[in-house]
Amino acid sequence: MRLLACTVVAAAGVLVSAAVVAATPNPVTAWYMYGGSPSELRSNAYAHGCDFAQGQPGTNMRVLLLDFGAARKLDSSTWGAVDFSNTRFSNADILAALERAADGYHNCHVRGSVDIVYGNSNFHLSSSGMAATDAWWAGYHQSRRSENLADYQASNGYSSQTSDAASDMEPSWESAAVTKQLVSGDQAQGWALYYDFGSADGCPQSGSAGGCNNGWHISDVGYVSYAGLALPLPEIYYTANANQWTVVRKWWNANTHGGYFFLGVTASTGVGLTPASSWTALSSLNNGLVESELACFGC
Repeated sequence: MRLLACTVVAAAGVLVSAAVVAATPNPVTAWYMYGGSPSELRSNAYAHGCDFAQGQPGTNMRVLLLDFGAARKLDSSTWGAVDFSNTRFSNADILAALERAADGYHNCHVRGSVDIVYGNSNFHLSSSGMAATDAWWAGYHQSRRSENLADYQASNGYSSQTSDAASDMEPSWESAAVTKQLVSGDQAQGWALYYDFGSADGCPQSGSAGGCNNGWHISDVGYVSYAGLALPLPEIYYTANANQWTVVRKWWNANTHGGYFFLGVTASTGVGLTPASSWTALSSLNNGLVESELACFGC
């Protein structure tokens, strides 16, 4: 079993215990990954791992979210991502960077433990030439690289670390049919929890049903954030976002097997709500079904 914050999970079937959290958690920094070369990407990842460890609040496990950009099929047999400087990196390059993040965290460790997460996004998958099957393989290989990272952590005795995967899945960026395959591929590989740190663009802010942007339905948002090994860590930049995600949770619990809760929220400085207000906005609407993760880009 792997212990994640207040959530207990097993790789071969998720066992979740949602705790009511009274106090707003301290935010931890998440990073958009840049690098002009694989060596620069590795260097940046090491620095982020070290910075995270030195500033980590408390003694619980926290999520170190590293967003490598849009998932991509680089050629017929190579998968990876295109980063925020428009540089294409293979999964081998990304794994090497994740390992350096693990090294940085270990070498600068002060307290607590960490879940180092390989993040990507569903940004314009189809227009890059990826079909639904390609998206499935992108999720599969993302989970596989997360497992490779866990093997690296174990072989080096990094006992305060584990690994998972995540995606910034936003309805406006890609169809639901293609995006859902990221989650399905991850589930098929079977190692990594798949955190959805995306949005619910255009979804209703009240009620119990309705459509979202780009032909999505709230059921699709529920799928990418909670089906299989998926867990929601949604972007809550404005109060409207908290309202939308609350509708998603209520729909899922009313129409499936229930159990939907939030691992926490993803926030951003300089955009809408403060990080603390982002977490409080979602928690106050969901009767404590928001656990204690608060990842923040720009913090």
